[in-house]
Amino acid sequence: MPRRFALRSSRVLLCRALLGAACALALPAAASAAACASGQGDYTVAQAGAGKTLFMTHCAACHKADLRGNSGPALAGPDFDSYLHFSKISAQQILDFMKTQMPYQAPGSLPADDYTKIFAFILQTNGYKSGDQQLTPANVACVAMLPYPGDKH
Repeated sequence: MPRRFALRSSRVLLCRALLGAACALALPAAASAAACASGQGDYTVAQAGAGKTLFMTHCAACHKADLRGNSGPALAGPDFDSYLHFSKISAQQILDFMKTQMPYQAPGSLPADDYTKIFAFILQTNGYKSGDQQLTPANVACVAMLPYPGDKH
């Protein structure tokens, strides 16, 4: 009987471990879903306005003032739309790339909040909805890059 009891105890422990792991994985997803539930816009107009000033100072030389691209890729318009569809890149991935790789001549040199403001400006320029909630690193994953505003797909 002790062997049988040990086998049963092992199964119970395994079930508890699996349940704990499932909960650990599900809770952040549930919290993220709750944080994304508002649907009230992805950034504030004021945040995008501050981002425009920063973009013109740090980004426009490569991406042009209209974000259509120059030596750097387009960040607005049909070319950006095409890139989003091809790559399926997420808002989180875009912001992370910006923080680690931009500006080209001095990667990662801006304050973290400046990158978020610049990304808010990029979203605004592309027609993504603004709202009362600021874009933050904590809620950037809530931004759906696709469908691209105005897509006919």
